[in-house]
Amino acid sequence: MRVLIATGLYPPEIGGPATYAKLFEEQLPRYGIDVSVLPFGTVRSLPPVIRHIVYAWKVVQKARGADLILVQDTVSTGLPVAIVSLLTGKKFILRVPGDYAWEQGTQRFGVRESLDDFQNLSYGPGVGILRLVQRLVVSRAHRVIAPSQYLARIVSGWSTKLRKVEVVYNGIEIAETLPTTRRVNMIVSSGRLVPWKGFEDLIDVISAHKEWQLEILGDGPQAQELEKRIRKSGAGARVRLRGRVSHSEAREIFASAAVFVLNSRYEGLSHTLIEAMSTGAAVIATRAGGNPEVVRDGVNGILIDVGDKAALEKALEMVLSDVSLRQRLGEAAKKRAMDFSIDKTVEATASLLKSCASS
Repeated sequence: MRVLIATGLYPPEIGGPATYAKLFEEQLPRYGIDVSVLPFGTVRSLPPVIRHIVYAWKVVQKARGADLILVQDTVSTGLPVAIVSLLTGKKFILRVPGDYAWEQGTQRFGVRESLDDFQNLSYGPGVGILRLVQRLVVSRAHRVIAPSQYLARIVSGWSTKLRKVEVVYNGIEIAETLPTTRRVNMIVSSGRLVPWKGFEDLIDVISAHKEWQLEILGDGPQAQELEKRIRKSGAGARVRLRGRVSHSEAREIFASAAVFVLNSRYEGLSHTLIEAMSTGAAVIATRAGGNPEVVRDGVNGILIDVGDKAALEKALEMVLSDVSLRQRLGEAAKKRAMDFSIDKTVEATASLLKSCASS
């Protein structure tokens, strides 16, 4: 069986689609599936519209001989693949990492509402067009996969023509145990530097406590804005943007931190959160998206409400001041992370690919 993976992001780019495109490329052959990958980065430098046309043509060429296409996002690769599918009858499975219309609306069109509220509100033509594209692509897909029950519920509301959304949880490669020497008062966060990740509030909270230190891993369009915020806070010696780091380096940093914080307003299902938990880090996360499907409050981590800076500060004070609590949460987090192995993710995805190809 042969599968083409159409992905908006691919290493060295960061983000969930990049991570899973590479993992599927490496792991699906174990299940008798030959994989080729077509990153959208091959056309991203071209003008809008033109790049989608060129990408569609590349899909036509690369998909010859493939049994089906696995699409990693709804718009950049989803739209060209849906058009190719309409013209050629080629089947595709759509893996939805998030609501692209909401993400772009937040970055470009002034959307301030939560993802849940966004679903029921009307916006201008920019957001409207993206929503229309998402709905058309989802309706055209032969199967749709979401990484959490939360996101499956969101996606199910996009089209009345949509069949059941399959949930395949994100997984990680369970690595060998890392050294457990942790730096007291060191807090780590990680992700794309975009507005919904909540890094601004995290920086503000850390800046108010001179004994706390923060390292943020990742890059993105908010980098300069966050650097300015750090300088303005006067905490430049204690708060650092580390930029893009390798997977192995990120794991070492998670393993050396006292606490990992995920302060986002939205998450489909964060592989970074699971990765941090797998190193035995105590975690604090918001009750956003799929986070409560991973973290059980007070058992294997601490959950706080979205946008609640006071709750974030209180949670950090509690965890950083109590060594036994950190250890208990970290041990439980590590155990919970074992439920999200990449083997389970790849096996479930392979099963869906084979089922779709034979139907």
